[in-house]
Amino acid sequence: MSFNSGLLRGGARGADLSRFATGNPVMAGDYSLDVYMNNNWQGRQQFTFRATESHGDAETCFTLEDLANLGVDTASLDTENQTDACLSIDEWIPQASLEVDTSNLRLDLSVPQTHVQRRARGYVDPSLWEPGINAGFLNYNFNARHTETDQAGGSTLATDSAYLSLNTGINIGAWQFRHNSTVTQQDNQDRNWDSQNTYLRRPLPSLESELLMGDSYTTGDVYDAIGFRGAKLSSDSRMLPDSRQGYAPTVRGTAQTNAIVEVRQNGQLIYQTSVAPGPFVIDDLYPSGYGGDLEVTIVEADGTERTFTVPFASVPQMLRPGTKRYSVTAGKVRSGTGEEEPWFTRGTYRYGISNNLTGYTGVTVGESYQSVLGGLALSTPIGAFSADVTHSRAYFERYDDVQGESYKISYSKRLADLGTNFTLAAYRYSTAGYLSLENAVNSLEYENDGGSFDDLRRQKSQFQLTLNQNLGEDMGNLYITGSTRNYWNVDGKVNQYQVGYNNRYERINYGISALKTEDQFGDTDTQWTLDLSMPLDNMPGRPSLSASTSTRNGDYDSSRIGLAGNAGVDGNVTYNLSVSDNAQAGSSGQFSGEYSSPYASFRGSYSQGNDFRQVGVGMSGGMVAHSGGVTLTPQPGETMVLVEAPEAKGARVTNSVGVRVDGNGYAVVPYVTPYRLNAVQLDPNGMDKNVDLLASSKKVAPYAGAIARLSFETKSGRALLIKTTDANGQPLPFGADVNNEDQQPVGFVGQGGRIYLRTEQTSGTLNVSLADGESCSVDYRVPETTQSRNNAAAITHLEARCD
Repeated sequence: MSFNSGLLRGGARGADLSRFATGNPVMAGDYSLDVYMNNNWQGRQQFTFRATESHGDAETCFTLEDLANLGVDTASLDTENQTDACLSIDEWIPQASLEVDTSNLRLDLSVPQTHVQRRARGYVDPSLWEPGINAGFLNYNFNARHTETDQAGGSTLATDSAYLSLNTGINIGAWQFRHNSTVTQQDNQDRNWDSQNTYLRRPLPSLESELLMGDSYTTGDVYDAIGFRGAKLSSDSRMLPDSRQGYAPTVRGTAQTNAIVEVRQNGQLIYQTSVAPGPFVIDDLYPSGYGGDLEVTIVEADGTERTFTVPFASVPQMLRPGTKRYSVTAGKVRSGTGEEEPWFTRGTYRYGISNNLTGYTGVTVGESYQSVLGGLALSTPIGAFSADVTHSRAYFERYDDVQGESYKISYSKRLADLGTNFTLAAYRYSTAGYLSLENAVNSLEYENDGGSFDDLRRQKSQFQLTLNQNLGEDMGNLYITGSTRNYWNVDGKVNQYQVGYNNRYERINYGISALKTEDQFGDTDTQWTLDLSMPLDNMPGRPSLSASTSTRNGDYDSSRIGLAGNAGVDGNVTYNLSVSDNAQAGSSGQFSGEYSSPYASFRGSYSQGNDFRQVGVGMSGGMVAHSGGVTLTPQPGETMVLVEAPEAKGARVTNSVGVRVDGNGYAVVPYVTPYRLNAVQLDPNGMDKNVDLLASSKKVAPYAGAIARLSFETKSGRALLIKTTDANGQPLPFGADVNNEDQQPVGFVGQGGRIYLRTEQTSGTLNVSLADGESCSVDYRVPETTQSRNNAAAITHLEARCD
């Protein structure tokens, strides 16, 4: 297909427009492009495009190394005598194609699936992971309260309190230093500073692990977590693809033809793929809670179908076949209850033995304590089970050594037909002599004070249950949770039960729940609560109206009605107002609001009741120190992206509420997912009209805890639309190339001889390529009156002749 240029008028008649037949042409030169292969982002790379003899699009080439880095299975290519060659994509793979979108700086490769490396869904090539820049940060959260309470006799008691949380860090290369602390202050009390964690860590991508040294906590997947001061090396499952995290069974089968395999769970299609004749394996299903049997359907080429079921139920310990998790910790116990800080070493290991079986074990060795744990997790058609036993032995100086066992069994199952989900049911029993590591440390404290481990409150047994029941369409949902526990040296049991029902009627959401607690002395407390909420869609910001009322032990307890919503261009203003009544405290009213500015979040609240008044203020945010200065952010984060967009002050970062590029050209995106491709987008609304973003979206996959940098190129200057004519007063030919004084391409001649140009110069010369190798020059100058106008003038219109 071609366009008949004879339909054009004037000098454009007869122009060669063939290069526009398939869109904007690619001109020769160097380009930094985002590369997508089969719509999956592979990173940003530099490409050199060279002109072709046909005067069509300029072309680029790829080496085998380039293709391998992009995810092409180079073993499937015919590479004889071409190992060092740089060829076009269709020369390497005849069925492949390439498309370049110069306006979005994007290169798309289409490659047949047979030539693509097989990777799990959600996979991000580790070569794209970034340790980030050298930088430091400080995140803070401050709250203060002033309360006045009326006293008998007409006096007023005023109290003040303040709280400050600090999270600081320094990143140098892949090493990350962290310190977390809090400061509290109350009337007539000393200021209290509490250091919570101080450590140095480093991600180890080659081991899919993380090394940590300092004050932190052990993992809680096998043993209960405990604070330590020392070193820990542990698996980091965040480095695995989404479809490799958690547990899901491997599906195996055999296709007779080129078939489609569909996997459904609870009636929903969760996976579909094409397979060749022969055996197939599907091992990249995304985890789905605690399960629900999988229904696998093989649709052959002739339309015949075969269906079979794969049991799927999971408990937290379960792993996929061949997957492992480990943790090794060595250091001192940080119990926080006394001066005893004995040395200990702990190791845990979990391994997916088969599709239905996971084994796990752990060992703890301390100065006066040892324990060993072993367990299995099993998935069966009737549910998933895990069972383990822990043997412990503790040594004391003043009385006999103590040893014992703790047994635990867990169960989970989703009964899809009944809509029942046993999220978790677990029972643990510990013998009288069993001590956890934390129990043993506390027992040493008791011994030093002249007591015995018998003085320690030690758990004997515990049972917990979480059950969700879907009652069917429009019938709502019922849930039950409960736990009961008792202790060896304390009479009675501690019980807690909760049952609730949620549903919706038209626009009204409602729920009713009951909570009952019972302590070891037999005292009980029962509370019933009714909750109602309704969105007000016809009001700005779509606020929500809510109400609740409750009873306690059969008597009226409290009620509340409130309105909550948000406002502002970016939705960066939130508010909540309510009135409430309490059987003992009487009626009160409350108002709170928060404003998230580009630099910090500010909070305020006011409450007043029959005999009290309270005012609260708060502020939170963060600051990042980097080579370009210090950048403030309203939302503190752990893994962050520093956006660098020179002269783009006011551009909104769409990923975060209230975040905009500051006057120095920087912004901080506070919450990004480590080891995943995070798209960061800039909205130019709010920018200077004389600045263009050359790209508005980029992606990055940072290490956990990293501060990655994304640079957005901008082009500043006045936008000029120059109406040009030739020496005869006729418009210049449509489609003619336009270069600047350095012979760099700046665009084409548009309809009516118009040239669009953005430049910082107030005057200059453009060179226009005409037919038959001829050219002419356009001199332009921006009038001083136009130069002095504010940036609201988006485009300046000029006229010039090309001589």
